[in-house]
Amino acid sequence: PKTFSPIRLPQSGLVLENRVLMGSMHTGLEEKHGKNGLDEMATFYAERARGGAGIIVTGGVAPNRAGWVLPMAGKLNKK
Repeated sequence: PKTFSPIRLPQSGLVLENRVLMGSMHTGLEEKHGKNGLDEMATFYAERARGGAGIIVTGGVAPNRAGWVLPMAGKLNKK
C-alpha cells in the first residue's frame, strides 16, 4: 500500500516521490567508446527517471580492473 507514497531518507533528508527502485543492470552501453556511448547511457537513465522510478541504481561500471566485464570496459579510476 505504500509503494507509490513518498518516503524521506532519514540520514540525508532526501524525499523520494515513491518507493519504486530500478535495480542495477548491465546495458552494454558502458563499453561503447566515444561520446555516443555516454550520450546513449544518459538517455537510457533519463528515460527511466521520467518513467517514475523513485531511485535508480546504475550498473555496468566496475569498481576496479578486476571487476571488468570485458577488457577496456567501463571502470572507476582516479582521473
